[in-house]
Amino acid sequence: MRLIALFSSIIIAALSGCQTSNSVNGGSSGSIDLAATRTQATNYGIPSSAGVEQLVSQALKHHPSLAAARQKINRLQAKVPQAQSLPDPKARISGGSLAETAAGRVDTVAGLEQAIPFPGKRRAKANAAQKEADAASAELDNLKLRVAERVRFAYWSYYLADQNHRINRESKEVLQTIQEIVQARVKANQGTQADLLRISTEISKVDQQIITARQQTNSAKATLNALLNRPSNSRLPNPKRSSVPSSSSLSNLIARAESAHPSVKAGQARLTAFQHRLRSARLDAYPDFLLGVQHASISNSGLSPVANGRDQTMITLGFTIPLWDKPRKAKISEANAGIAEMQASVATSRSELRQRVEDAWFRAKSSREMITLFDTRLIPDAKQAHELALQSYSAGKQSFIDVLDTWRVLLKFQLQQEGNRASLGKASASLKSAAAIR
Repeated sequence: MRLIALFSSIIIAALSGCQTSNSVNGGSSGSIDLAATRTQATNYGIPSSAGVEQLVSQALKHHPSLAAARQKINRLQAKVPQAQSLPDPKARISGGSLAETAAGRVDTVAGLEQAIPFPGKRRAKANAAQKEADAASAELDNLKLRVAERVRFAYWSYYLADQNHRINRESKEVLQTIQEIVQARVKANQGTQADLLRISTEISKVDQQIITARQQTNSAKATLNALLNRPSNSRLPNPKRSSVPSSSSLSNLIARAESAHPSVKAGQARLTAFQHRLRSARLDAYPDFLLGVQHASISNSGLSPVANGRDQTMITLGFTIPLWDKPRKAKISEANAGIAEMQASVATSRSELRQRVEDAWFRAKSSREMITLFDTRLIPDAKQAHELALQSYSAGKQSFIDVLDTWRVLLKFQLQQEGNRASLGKASASLKSAAAIR
């Protein structure tokens, strides 16, 4: 009867534990909701002097995808102690019309049983779980590189749209000055109404470009704010031209990408995880052990005249029988296929990284050469040609069409130069992402 009362108490405590667990789970769901709220878009402040790298830092702090990736790591990391732990012991109690022994009638039998996996099984499963968590950690690093690349891309699009807007506004001011010159010549009967119409048309075209540039600026700001996890209409610092450091040698960048890129590390971690799963599958051919203890409560009112009512305690030792070979072979085949899959995946990642590094490196090299060409030759020559054409037109030596042609060339080169700078910034962003450079 004492044993029955004891096990009744155990059952009541277990039920109480379930209720406590449910209340704890309810509380944790509330905390998860609060954590999710913190990932909502917030109009947090950004210094007016912040450049592209400061914006990258803010995005890495606030982007919700990174919060999700961190929780994935926590989830997978929590599987490691699960794999390391022994299974819960089992308790049994038997009552009713039980056996009669020389010591007396058996009233109740209570026992505890603990399963003990074959040595190495728990370690193999825990190692596999740990490597999956390591792969998720490498994926988080890879996601950070991608977010940083997207922020840099958006910033340089923002810069280009803002510069296009600035250049077109300045060009409109230049055209308005030329328009005054043309009007003066028309009044002096040295120009024609056709020249006035031409300059008016060019000013209208520039107005159209200003409207387009303003729309592109607003779109780029919305994209950048989204990456920063801020409302789309949040204020951003004015984009500024930032120096892009020269790239290392192509061979060094490729070597760095192939060895240190998080996508490669994630594949290698998963490869190791499958190797541990293979070891676990092979260990399944060995039996697990069962260790138990039983206690029989004996009554002293048995049929035997020598019944003494002495209780009996027994220790039991058992083991599983690995009889069914088909599921174990399937686990081994699954692990081997996973190993081959991850080996091919790592090779694919390295091949793609080589292509990305080479493409970005040559784009950056070409952009630098174009910037130098425009700065040293094309833009200075176009400015000089336009000034000479304007002077000649004022002196009546050239037609107004020549003035417009040289102005169009100069405007085109100025816009292209800012495009070259933005292309260099984007190529550098791609190169950093592919070579795993923060």
